[in-house]
Amino acid sequence: MTDISRKEFLKLSGAAIASGALASSGLDSIANAQSRELLHRPIHSTGEMIPAVGLGTASDGFGRMSSNDDYIRRRNAIDALLSNGGTVIDTSPTYRGAEAVVGRALDDLNKRDQCFLATKTSIFGKDDGIEQNARSYNALKTNSFDLLQVHNLKDTDDHLETINALKAEGKVRYVGITHVRSRLNNEAVHFIEDNKLDFIQCQYNMMDRSIENSVLPAAREHGVAVMINVPFARGRLFRAVSGKSVPAWANEFGVDTWGKFFLKFILSHPDVTVAIPGTINDYHVLDNLGALKGRLPTAVERNKMIQYYQDL
Repeated sequence: MTDISRKEFLKLSGAAIASGALASSGLDSIANAQSRELLHRPIHSTGEMIPAVGLGTASDGFGRMSSNDDYIRRRNAIDALLSNGGTVIDTSPTYRGAEAVVGRALDDLNKRDQCFLATKTSIFGKDDGIEQNARSYNALKTNSFDLLQVHNLKDTDDHLETINALKAEGKVRYVGITHVRSRLNNEAVHFIEDNKLDFIQCQYNMMDRSIENSVLPAAREHGVAVMINVPFARGRLFRAVSGKSVPAWANEFGVDTWGKFFLKFILSHPDVTVAIPGTINDYHVLDNLGALKGRLPTAVERNKMIQYYQDL
């Protein structure tokens, strides 16, 4: 199935996905059984449950708009998430206006209270970070972030001090760090081991599984929730399967699109808390949320998915 045909399919079936008409397989497994409700995973430091797929705003030019129609498209994507059981939105002051789009949309929709809102400190220098955080509160039209993260391990110690102070003041609920490059995995593990973190955000997908032997075990040991960015490898996974149909055996665990295939693989790892695929399209949001219905792949099926990808 090509990306174009995927879009056509999702436009036609979006309402069915939202209403649950595209039913899950109903198959069961001891480790992976789910209800027909969306899969939630716990934030280990508090036990709070969040939906295991959210919305990222780093890609697709989320913050770059040339018309009101462009804004409406992005607002509709946010509305699709929050109206269909999702809550997590991740953004950053360095995503070229994405914070302002998210803040405007949540204000227009009057749905800030439904959103688990995550952003980042993404600058060098402690004082500059404090000033950047102030701008983020303004852009996102809020006085509290659910999660504030040090982006790409920039001046991590200084910014963690600031974020923890904001947490103590009630202006941040959770503290985290992020990175996107496998060469930083060991450094990320160091920060997990030496700090009291609630979240780590990092890359994990079928093309890059490097965190399996480093970050994920450390996060498990220290009770740190794991947010996954770049779940589709910046579109490379879709390009790898261009022109191919989803294998019939994947239907047994509720997969009928490539988006669900890639997301269910990620979520089948028990140490993953939430994945945040980026999109500006409401029909992609609905498809991504569809990965939270039905059961997850078993260990045998997960290995079959890996082998399928390796054989492409």
